[in-house]
Amino acid sequence: MAQPPTQRDFVGYGETPPEFRWPGNARVAVSLVINVEEGAERSIARGDKADDLAAHWIPAQPAAVRNVALESAFEYGSRAGIWRLLRILRKHRVQATAFCCAAALQLNPPIAAALVRDGHEIADHGHQWDTHTELDDDAEQRLIVASRDAIKESTGHVPTSWYSRDGLKPGTRQVLATNGFSYESNSFNDDLPHWGSGQGNPRLPVLPYAGDTNDSGLFKQFPTATAFGNHLTAALDMLLEDPRGGPSVMSVGLHPRLIGRPAYAVALERFISHARQKDAWFATRMDIVNAWLDVTAGGADDR
Repeated sequence: MAQPPTQRDFVGYGETPPEFRWPGNARVAVSLVINVEEGAERSIARGDKADDLAAHWIPAQPAAVRNVALESAFEYGSRAGIWRLLRILRKHRVQATAFCCAAALQLNPPIAAALVRDGHEIADHGHQWDTHTELDDDAEQRLIVASRDAIKESTGHVPTSWYSRDGLKPGTRQVLATNGFSYESNSFNDDLPHWGSGQGNPRLPVLPYAGDTNDSGLFKQFPTATAFGNHLTAALDMLLEDPRGGPSVMSVGLHPRLIGRPAYAVALERFISHARQKDAWFATRMDIVNAWLDVTAGGADDR
């Protein structure tokens, strides 16, 4: 039977992914991702028509006036939460990837300096923490280039990757490939890096992200830090014990305004300790992509 035409790849690596191990003979690479957004969110204080209501636990209703309590909850991430998170990572000698909004770094230069000082990878999360898929192609490219250049100015590093709040348009990967990005992370479709799919697909690696192993779940499905920590541990243990061949990547999304709260931070620290005992490989996303490229000689999946 002929396969129906589609721009999407439903097969990927299938039942037999490439058989190799990460550095240190690890079966699982753990990618910790710091989302640096505080100060870049929509807010009346910065001139927007409304505040970002869905990105924090503070109850709020749409209003035409500033919600100072909501603003302060975001500010916790940049004033206190980020520093607790960075202390935990230094304690365990773990490097993360920072999805940085350019505006957030501009408002708090010490964060930019600390991320570079501690060796964390600098990636692009947009100029402000805004949506892009409703933009035309030219407007999207201008924003991507503007955020790239602003992040480089704040950190001294060209961002390696791109992750948009609301995902990619069909032509976004080509924009990234032609503007100096090494890979992209706006995908949730695999446990390993791959080359993307579809007509006009540029040769730009994709390292899929994850939505379930993300502290944003503390808004809804994880009522406590213990529940979140147990979920992370269960995910890692499954990837380690899965009879499916080959290695995997486990992405863990972290937001300083959430995971930086004391009780939640404990859950992260316990997970890192557990993963260390299991010999997981903690790595930046760029290091994971480079390791995949080295082992697979450019990757076997060119669909």
